[in-house]
Amino acid sequence: MPAFEIKNNEITIEKETTKLDEFVIKLLSVIERYTKYAIIGGYSSIFFGRSRATEDIDIFIEPVSYKKFQSLYEELTNAGYELTIDDPKSLYKDYLREGLSIRIWEKGFPLLNLEVKFAKKKTQKETLDNRITVNFNGGKIYFGKIEAQIAYKKYILKSQKDLEDARHLEIVFKNLSKEKIEYYKKVFEDEFKR
Repeated sequence: MPAFEIKNNEITIEKETTKLDEFVIKLLSVIERYTKYAIIGGYSSIFFGRSRATEDIDIFIEPVSYKKFQSLYEELTNAGYELTIDDPKSLYKDYLREGLSIRIWEKGFPLLNLEVKFAKKKTQKETLDNRITVNFNGGKIYFGKIEAQIAYKKYILKSQKDLEDARHLEIVFKNLSKEKIEYYKKVFEDEFKR
């Protein structure tokens, strides 16, 4: 099993690009023209070598104006993507601004989708501010801090799948900070009042 090391909030890896990676990279290349993003959730452990299926890839994005979102919506739909509903104003006002997520998928293939949410809470904003850069096969993609993802999966979500994802990340990253994991645990518990 490979060992990954993050230095100065950056990591360089080379691996075979999967169909899932291709879907993510293609979609994020559109989104990053409009706003900052950070990948969170199960895809993080999958990207770094865990073998399991997923139906969605979770990301936080920096909130944008409606005008900018409308332009993003138009580019996505013109490129053959579908979204939760066909009304950009409602997606923006009734979903994203209200703290709900929207889903984006390739037309005709809704089982694999990107779940997008505005970063509004303290921890979500911190995820964007402290994201890590992954140099991957000549490009860049951005993930939330690994320690934060471990803490969220271990201490907030706690499902078997999430605990296994967290354990995988703890195994494959060799320079994780136990202090940061403990910090994020406390921040998440305070935010979720558990």
